[in-house]
Amino acid sequence: MEISYKFILDKRKQPVNKPYPIKLRIFQNRMYKEVNLKIKVREANWDEKAQEVLASEPDFKLYNAKISSFKSKINAAILLAEINNQTGFKIDDLIEILKPAQQTSVTAKETVFEFGQTLVAQLEKKGKIGNSIVYSCALNKLKEHCGNRQLYFENIDFRFLDDFNTTLLSDGIKVNTISNYLRTLRAIFNRAIKEKVVDRKYYPFEEFKIKSEKTINRALSIEEMRKIAAVQFDPNSNMWHYQNLFLLSFCFIGINFADLLTLKPENLIDGRIVFHRKKTGKIYSIKIPDEAMKRFQPYNIYKVEGKNDFLLPFVKNTGNPIKLKKDIALVIHAVNENLKTISSKQKITKPVSTYYARYSWANIAKSLGYSKDLIAEALGHEYGNKVTGIYLDDYDKDIIDKMNEKVIEAIFC
Repeated sequence: MEISYKFILDKRKQPVNKPYPIKLRIFQNRMYKEVNLKIKVREANWDEKAQEVLASEPDFKLYNAKISSFKSKINAAILLAEINNQTGFKIDDLIEILKPAQQTSVTAKETVFEFGQTLVAQLEKKGKIGNSIVYSCALNKLKEHCGNRQLYFENIDFRFLDDFNTTLLSDGIKVNTISNYLRTLRAIFNRAIKEKVVDRKYYPFEEFKIKSEKTINRALSIEEMRKIAAVQFDPNSNMWHYQNLFLLSFCFIGINFADLLTLKPENLIDGRIVFHRKKTGKIYSIKIPDEAMKRFQPYNIYKVEGKNDFLLPFVKNTGNPIKLKKDIALVIHAVNENLKTISSKQKITKPVSTYYARYSWANIAKSLGYSKDLIAEALGHEYGNKVTGIYLDDYDKDIIDKMNEKVIEAIFC
């Protein structure tokens, strides 16, 4: 009969640094068969010599209890076979006896980082590159805080969040940036609850409140906007084009730069640009004003032939959404650096950036006497009265077109 056994960590198929399955290997007559214990642990948490899971692995007691249970059943079965003089006792007979124990599945818990990276991959697959980057940044900060420690959702409590928040503050990170990291972590936790990765009773954000600060006013006055537009650059210089991009964004009611830079021929319809805003998915239809048409001229937008080519030449459509996101970020950075130069030259003390195009447009429209609700409709959200905003979806496009013309005239005429 001569049956022997050992527990092994099966590293044949799993990628490096992933949990490996623990298997029972049973030997007889120089042959062996394996039984999957349905337990997975990392290599560093398995003691091959002692045949047990180390205390550094969460649920190590549960795993070791299952291994001990298998040992007891095997030893008892072999002893019983010897007592009964069952010389024909085979590996398959032993495996049959162990079947009830095999039914109990004990799997390694998924760490916060593993679960978070799965969400990042899902977001990338859906084309939500911006969100995937936000999640990655939050997870990276969390990893920095944890060092080499594994982090499980059950470990995240009020004290952990407070300590994480304090660490980020001591590192000089702004309150609203920290708020973004924590809101992302909260979203990951909520998703983990929905997917039954963690029980709702461990949810820590009922007690821990995420703080934020009121952002500075990102709006320019009519006079300040005129100063931005008045600076003269060589039309062949990068500075001129970066200034032109900012002014184009303003002319299109503060269109987001990611949307502006990725406009295609299909977005030009009957003298308007019609597009889905990447951030919200909302459809916008904005008449191309004369000032914008003039600023489009250097780029020959009506001569762009490829249907997947962008109207503006600042980024290329390579089919790689992650690279595109990075390329757009580089252009935005260059525009912001240019705006710093212009602001300094024109003695504007506000930290002008691409965001200012949208907020400045709204501020100037308000200063010209337009209602918050009409401005809200133009911007695509309830900028003013939230209740009234529900009824604004059918505003005549002509009204918004004329409002945009008046805002532009206030700056360029």
